Amino acid sequence: MNSLEKNTAKNQPDRQQGSAMILSIMVMMGLGIIALNALQQQLSAGLALTSNQHRYVIAWENAASSLSWGVSQPWKAFSDAKWQCQDVPAVVVGAGSGRACVRPSLRIDVFVVRGEGVLAQGGEPVRLYQQVSMQKQADGSLAFLPLRQGWLDFCPEADEQFCNE
Repeated sequence: MNSLEKNTAKNQPDRQQGSAMILSIMVMMGLGIIALNALQQQLSAGLALTSNQHRYVIAWENAASSLSWGVSQPWKAFSDAKWQCQDVPAVVVGAGSGRACVRPSLRIDVFVVRGEGVLAQGGEPVRLYQQVSMQKQADGSLAFLPLRQGWLDFCPEADEQFCNE
């Protein structure tokens, strides 16, 4: 065997080892890309969930602010048993919108004040309720005093249609 053949035979195994090394690096890079893609999908799903929760918390805060504002406002005397509503000023709710409504309860001498909070236009409102008692003012308007343990995050009446009308 001459020296050229010895060098060629000697170099053959080195090339094969180099090819295997490149192949293993490419497989590791492929696995890394798959892992990064899965992580990116998890992070996107987590971001969407966090964003939805953030919007709900802001709407809930708007509802709580609207409810508190509605309890403290003077209201007109009632001629019927329907909801009487007022839009809450933008100063009271930070982002989105709020509305306060009041209606006589199905129980005697008890009223229900409802605070609604919405973050985005056309979004589903978050509603909070406060049972209150009424005091008639000298000017004919109504003022409300919250009943003890009367704050609820669901309709306080047995007939839930009462709150949806």
